[in-house]
Amino acid sequence: MSPGLEYAVVRSHALISSLLTPDQMRNLALSETLDGFIRSLSETPYGVISIEAGGDPSIALEKIFYRKFIERMAGVVELAPGNIADFLRAYYYLRFEVLNLKRILRGKYSYMHPEQILESLIPIEPYLAGSFKALAEAESLERAVEMLRGTPYSKLMESMGLYRRLEAVWPLELALNHIYASTALRSLESLPHWDRVLVRWIVELETDVENLLAALKRRGLPPPAPLEELFPATFKIGLEELRMVMESKDLRSAISSLGPPYSEILSPIYEGDVALIRTRTRAHMYMAARRGRSLNDFGFNVIMAYLVFSEVEKSDLVGIAWGKAQKIPTEQILKYLVIPNI
Repeated sequence: MSPGLEYAVVRSHALISSLLTPDQMRNLALSETLDGFIRSLSETPYGVISIEAGGDPSIALEKIFYRKFIERMAGVVELAPGNIADFLRAYYYLRFEVLNLKRILRGKYSYMHPEQILESLIPIEPYLAGSFKALAEAESLERAVEMLRGTPYSKLMESMGLYRRLEAVWPLELALNHIYASTALRSLESLPHWDRVLVRWIVELETDVENLLAALKRRGLPPPAPLEELFPATFKIGLEELRMVMESKDLRSAISSLGPPYSEILSPIYEGDVALIRTRTRAHMYMAARRGRSLNDFGFNVIMAYLVFSEVEKSDLVGIAWGKAQKIPTEQILKYLVIPNI
């Protein structure tokens, strides 16, 4: 282990111990109001948090939690050896940029005001996409996609025919998933082979689940294009499994036949609960990082585990903030959290 890696691993162990515990997260979720949640946060490492009056408090809090995660990620990047630092920077900035591009495209599709779109974005600087502001202010979704020519997102143009034919944004989101997965997996080549396993598993799981959700939307409908065009990136769930999910008359049988972890992750679809599917995906990512750390407690897996745990913590806090802002019952909020239920 290089001296730089050794120090980054030791620091990551210490940083993991500073994350919120399941009991702390549960107690935050048990806060009776949004103000109570913010007050309770002041007793954690997050400290005193203030948000401006008048705006959407859940969006303001989401930005705070994302900034905290990005701050943590940047801190690890500063400590890690060059190849690991370069990978983490590329992986996470790409990951969040793709989320922002999805929000921009959904906003353009829904004719949202550019200021509303910009307000909804994760607070990062553009990584490969040019200007988020220019994209949000584009006169149309089509123009926004055209503005991505010459960037790694140019392949979105290939999905515009499907977008127009279906009058739906999901083909563009699948194309972004493909760009994210292929770029992230290529960036893994800078790491030793044994350090690639955990990240590869996470990227492939996320992509497979998103493909399955898209296939579920098309159940009972004729495919609007060849499956390889609809799903350009597939991993453990291939085109035949996706076809089965789309065409099977027995949904439970189709989902069950996928086997673990997909059959367990997808089972909330029987009640139409996509949000719980995403929660279960995050839970499997969390557990995979925990297993990876236990298998190699002195290497890259510890750094990656800290960042996965931090990202899941961020998502749980965003979920609590949104739930409290919407006055959702506590038991319902807890259902969609990962850390209190691990």
